[in-house]
Amino acid sequence: MRIIRRQYDRLPAEVRRNIRSLVPARILRWYAHLKTDIYLLSYPKCGRTWLRLMIGKAIALHFSLPEEEDILFLRTNRKVHPNIPNITVVHDDSPMLKSPDELEASKKRFRDKKVIFLVRDPRDVVVSSYFEIKKRNRIFGDNPYENRSMSFEGELSDFIHSKTGSFDTILEYYQIWAKNQQIPRGFLLIRYEDLKANPSSELRRVLDFIGLCAINDLVVSEAVAYASFENMRKMELEKRFQTGILNPGDPADQNSFKTRSGKISGYHEYLSKFEIEELNLKMSRNLPEMFGYNSG
Repeated sequence: MRIIRRQYDRLPAEVRRNIRSLVPARILRWYAHLKTDIYLLSYPKCGRTWLRLMIGKAIALHFSLPEEEDILFLRTNRKVHPNIPNITVVHDDSPMLKSPDELEASKKRFRDKKVIFLVRDPRDVVVSSYFEIKKRNRIFGDNPYENRSMSFEGELSDFIHSKTGSFDTILEYYQIWAKNQQIPRGFLLIRYEDLKANPSSELRRVLDFIGLCAINDLVVSEAVAYASFENMRKMELEKRFQTGILNPGDPADQNSFKTRSGKISGYHEYLSKFEIEELNLKMSRNLPEMFGYNSG
């Protein structure tokens, strides 16, 4: 198997893509899961692109790797260095396309894996999710793993109560992972708010968890600076990357940017006092304390 894999990795990227297109999706997902050591998971709009770019930049600097998009965004499925574990970045269970009762309750498939679980205040997540679906869905098209597309025709006040991918889905997704946190062989909780407050120390926690303790503080600082909101916005404006991960839906519309706001508690600018009180009540009843979000 390893010999075949090495030969496959030597093929041109276009040839590898053509080969993968001939293989059933369920086989590709099975193989990807088999060789994954560590998962970086989150509900959409929790800062995952920001964190993966910090990790990717730190890895590229430390191991003197070419700063290709696949390396910077942790998208490569090839072994780029023997000391780097295989990291898979994914929105586990595609929760943005599901209602709460459609979410997968068991996480047994992660039993032999390590999991970094990134979270953000659900009130900010639901607002950011709304703008993602309204302003950026055409970048990605249909979700490749579901027979549904990311679309919503109503207003934000409608979206927070919608059946699919709404506030209730976010809370249920967090609850499920709180109940399953002991399943993986390692589980690290990272909060968006802590990343904002102390990006270097939080990135260090992530790198240590991954097993990359040898990456020094200077590299960590460089990675944090590279993935700053200002630099990410600059790269997005310049369309630095070919992938749609960091491209605006409409350069003239700030709400269509991946780097849209990045604020903590920005939901106050979009939700009414009554809506906030309603969401706070749901959080107090349904959000596990381990995440550290109060109803204020």
